[in-house]
Amino acid sequence: MSKEYIKLNAGDPDVEAPQFAINVALKAIIEGGMNTHYPHYTGYPEEFQKAVVEYYKRFTGVEYKPENVLPAAGSSAALYLALASVLKEGDEVMLFSPYYMGHTRIFEGMGVKANLVPLKAENKYHPELDDIAKTVTPKTKAVLVCNPANPTGTVFNEAECKAIGDVAVDNDMAIFADEIYLHFVYDDNKFVSIAGLHDDYKERTLGIMSFSKTFSMTGWRLGYDIVPERYLEKANIIKGLTAPRPATFVFKMGTACLQSDFKYVEERCEEYQKRRDYFTKAVNDLGWPCHKFEGAFYAWFDATSTGLSSKEFIDKLLKEQNVSMSPGDRFGADGFIRVPLVHPVSVLEDVVERLKAFKANL
Repeated sequence: MSKEYIKLNAGDPDVEAPQFAINVALKAIIEGGMNTHYPHYTGYPEEFQKAVVEYYKRFTGVEYKPENVLPAAGSSAALYLALASVLKEGDEVMLFSPYYMGHTRIFEGMGVKANLVPLKAENKYHPELDDIAKTVTPKTKAVLVCNPANPTGTVFNEAECKAIGDVAVDNDMAIFADEIYLHFVYDDNKFVSIAGLHDDYKERTLGIMSFSKTFSMTGWRLGYDIVPERYLEKANIIKGLTAPRPATFVFKMGTACLQSDFKYVEERCEEYQKRRDYFTKAVNDLGWPCHKFEGAFYAWFDATSTGLSSKEFIDKLLKEQNVSMSPGDRFGADGFIRVPLVHPVSVLEDVVERLKAFKANL
């Protein structure tokens, strides 16, 4: 009998959104009326914007106005809206590597070149501060920092955030701050909002946010941008052209989440840490260096000793052990493998046994 398929190639949480939020959405759908028609007649987007402002101040200390919040149908729509508000074809953007492939795909589609700052394994996937300034060219118009980072789990510290902010100010660059994993930070690490470090950073930082990971709402499609005044007019024009609006009733669900006690999120963070502690050690013990990530929920391990490319590794693993993972070449690091820990430890134990058998047959 063939082994049951285990999917570990997408960062899609293995649980549903919190029940209280689902109840809010269901009630709104059943009631219909304003809840299922155009949102801009309901006042729900405005309620949502106010909830975002209160939430962001609560967890980061940084304060915005409701009009700085632009709702979008998920973080991908929010990311495009932010990028298109600043960049044009031929521009360059600073990006930390390994990187999230969803970022580079949009850059490629826009005709924007990514200039890479390496996150080195020997430095626990943190950048050298000197490399940040060295990467800037006359065409560099922005820096994108995913904090905590996908796929490496890097939680950028205050010194690194200040270095990024200073480079942006000195070279009149925008800062794209992808902060969708900010609640998943482990050990003694601490999330730092670049916008909260200095007003000069804040006025050029566009925040990209999502409910997909925090509240396990990948299919509900709810995200938003936090856009400072200097980019707001252009962002509203782009928003009007692309219409990346969430469903009306989802606004109510999102507002309920933001105004909650966040116990659901705390429980998810504790669970992801348990999975991290088990899986990273187990894979490391197999002889494949596996980074004990600081944030987010992705294991990232070095399989270059196998002599296989990333794609060869995952194709062979899928064929022989019926487990799917993501090849590191998609993230700028061939020979590495990304594993979203979206299954409980009991399933991850099975995955480790399959990896052990896989390695024995190489």
